[in-house]
Amino acid sequence: MILFLILIENVLAVSAQLSLRYGAARFEDAPLAPSIFLEPFRNPYILAGLVLHGLSFFVYIFVLSKLRLNVLYPVATGLSIVLITILSVALLGERLSTAQGFGIVAITGGIALVFTT
Repeated sequence: MILFLILIENVLAVSAQLSLRYGAARFEDAPLAPSIFLEPFRNPYILAGLVLHGLSFFVYIFVLSKLRLNVLYPVATGLSIVLITILSVALLGERLSTAQGFGIVAITGGIALVFTT
């Protein structure tokens, strides 16, 4: 059950990051300005990212009540890194270097080691 909840939390967090990336694309050439605070009301991707992060937060807090922080945080963070990297390549066309690929493999191994202890 805990593993399933960690996966749910990660799917929400990763979906939030991907949604925010889609929404942030329109700022590529814009300077940082106070109007950015209005973006959740004008940009559905930004709003979706905020909502998904909020949902992820509450699932994370629940899982944190059941699992030690020194296990949950590295597993959740590592899994997010792996999923975001893979999905950003697959969905956004971002590039992955050989070194990054080896890093993803190492992180995956680290997740397995931390979660099984």
